[in-house]
Amino acid sequence: MRKSLSAPVTGAAEPSGVTAPPVAGKRPRRRLRRALRSSLAALGTVVVLVFVAGGWYFAGQIRSGALVPDPAAAMPAYNDAKVTGVSAGQVQLRAIGDRTALVSHELYGIAWRGGIGRLGASVTVSGGVVTRPLTVTEGSGPQVGQDVALDRAYFLGDPRTALGIPVRDVIVPGPLGPLPSWYIPGRGSTFVVAVHGQNGSRADVLRIIDIVHRLGFPALAVSYRNDLGAYRDPSGYLRYGQSEWRDLQAAVRWSLSHGARHVVLVGQSMGGAIVASFLEHSSLAGKVTRVVLDAPMLDFRAVVGYQAGRRSLPLIGTGVPAPLTWTAEELAAVRFGVNWSATDYLGNTSWLKVPALVTHGANDTRVPVSVSARLKELRPSLVTFVRFPGAGHLESWNSDLPRYTALLESFLAPVAP
Repeated sequence: MRKSLSAPVTGAAEPSGVTAPPVAGKRPRRRLRRALRSSLAALGTVVVLVFVAGGWYFAGQIRSGALVPDPAAAMPAYNDAKVTGVSAGQVQLRAIGDRTALVSHELYGIAWRGGIGRLGASVTVSGGVVTRPLTVTEGSGPQVGQDVALDRAYFLGDPRTALGIPVRDVIVPGPLGPLPSWYIPGRGSTFVVAVHGQNGSRADVLRIIDIVHRLGFPALAVSYRNDLGAYRDPSGYLRYGQSEWRDLQAAVRWSLSHGARHVVLVGQSMGGAIVASFLEHSSLAGKVTRVVLDAPMLDFRAVVGYQAGRRSLPLIGTGVPAPLTWTAEELAAVRFGVNWSATDYLGNTSWLKVPALVTHGANDTRVPVSVSARLKELRPSLVTFVRFPGAGHLESWNSDLPRYTALLESFLAPVAP
């Protein structure tokens, strides 16, 4: 007798409509995977939001701390220390807040309402009161209870009185308008053109002009866009050489029209970036015979990263993480038009074709010493690089004046009048 076609066969599939019993543990594992995927997606969203929000905030910090012009006033604010005593050739001061300059063994200018002076390098501290040598250079001496300002520029007030040499107020015709400058006459046809740093003033470069004047050089302390008394950059921001080099070009052109055949360029901090950009772009770069740079901002991105790493974030107590810094930098490029590659003068150093003296304070908290060291590595035959132990930003001169003077005199001797 034949078997029925509908009879069950051993090993065949279950009839249609019949559900096999679930395998134990499979459904909980599926739920766990789905929950894990959801958690990871949520975590990824949170991380992205944190980085975007943090990057947006720190991009704003880049704007306020590095891009917004805040030009130095003719005199600094009197908010660094309070006078607690005055004696023959000395002053006793108590810091207002954290003022490391007050106890630093460096030369500083000091100003108070009614007078200007200079602090010697000697420091004595007792019970929070700092005693330092004081030389009054202008006005009357300070009084007990007065607030004072300290300034690394050292030569404060009127440059004629501060330097004791002839100084002429001149106007350099800039590409956007007049640029007030100081001209110090000298001998010979090689002019020294000095450019101050970020939100600084012409007074900052008088320390160097004091030396080069004794060597006989005519000198020009220039201002540029966004300085006090000068016009603003159309962007509304500092551009770290991208646009400011045209103002330096105007100053060099002024020098050439007033007797110069060659120029020595001096750049401090952001002024170093302006010098580099001028040498990269200007048709007058061939007139430059020597370059002097102090803590030059030759890589804006490196400077921002360095300062971000030095910040202390709440809760974790460390600097801004590198990925968050990168996010902030990219957002700053979009929001404020920062061109990071254009402000990196170390990516291509072909702009440097003449000897350069580069000084840098070993304790610089604004521009990493590695920037100057890198320029030395890239152009070893042209760059003389000197570190000043213990010196802060733009304080090599202040920390060791005899050494700095000897270096500059030796470097400029081949082109001196």
